[in-house]
Amino acid sequence: MRKKELLNSIENPDAQLAMEAQAGNVDAEETLIRKYSSLVISKTKAYFMAGADSNDLIQEGMIGLMRAVRRFDGKRETNFAAFADRCITNQIISAIRSADRIKHKPLNTSDSLSRPISREQAEGGYAGEVTLGDTISANLADTPEEMLIMKDVTYYILNNGDNVFSDMEMQVLGETLKGYSYDQVAARLGKSRKAVDNALQRIKRKINNYLWK
Repeated sequence: MRKKELLNSIENPDAQLAMEAQAGNVDAEETLIRKYSSLVISKTKAYFMAGADSNDLIQEGMIGLMRAVRRFDGKRETNFAAFADRCITNQIISAIRSADRIKHKPLNTSDSLSRPISREQAEGGYAGEVTLGDTISANLADTPEEMLIMKDVTYYILNNGDNVFSDMEMQVLGETLKGYSYDQVAARLGKSRKAVDNALQRIKRKINNYLWK
């Protein structure tokens, strides 16, 4: 075992389990699947599916997790958890983007950021008039699910080398994902609050279009 692989096995026991699973250790594989199944479920909850069994996306997430176990390379990767997160995310987003309208209708009914939300969720607004995307603009990202979608899709887009966001949008997005408020983002970038809001609205539209159109 090389030095880097040895360090991985000591500092990141999941990396060792992945290598043992690849060598045919069924118990090691099952241990990782059980441990990270909760991550799959939390990921899929962010991509709410209307009129369909949530198991559709959970199955896609589990495929991503299995790929992580089987493809983890201790020579290149330093953290199995991060690698698994990427594999799960990529599988879920790829499934949503490539779903056939007829053969995979449930995936095509996944709710996007433009989905009307309920009266309770709208916080005083009216159901059907306020969208999931709109709730992000209330304070950049009001819920963990919204922030997760923004982080996941941004990573997916950039990792695939797609040129979607402008320089200004990338700056706003970067500060947004750090958890800064409108005013803080504006101050850090030397822009007006309105400019930040406009950039964020464009970002949300591009994320929505990238995923579901």
